[in-house]
Amino acid sequence: MEIQREYLIADFRKKIYFSPKDKRFYQKVCEYKAVKINDIANRNHLKSILNDDNMLAEVRAQLFNELGIPIFEMTETDIQNYYSVGNDFSYDGKIYSLGLIEGDDLTLFPKNGGKCQVVGMDNVCRIL
Repeated sequence: MEIQREYLIADFRKKIYFSPKDKRFYQKVCEYKAVKINDIANRNHLKSILNDDNMLAEVRAQLFNELGIPIFEMTETDIQNYYSVGNDFSYDGKIYSLGLIEGDDLTLFPKNGGKCQVVGMDNVCRIL
């Protein structure tokens, strides 16, 4: 089960990191872990996140809340890449661009114009 969580975290990092080098690294991690997951599942006739949607949903629920916000402990680098100025976020059913970070507060600017919003980090979900 742990290797499946590691796979989903590596896939998440592959999406949020900007550096092509980091993206390639996490792609290789995903590929390696996928081989191991498939090997273990096939050898033992088990379901896995790669062959069963219910298992995928179950493991994903351990790592992300219902809005897709990470609930696992992110590294400082994860946080910097996730909450990076210019990234798109979902808040209150609308798409915003992150404009400013002050502590745990984010200033979001609507993509279609309008009034900016200041919200807590726990209230937004990055659009990946």
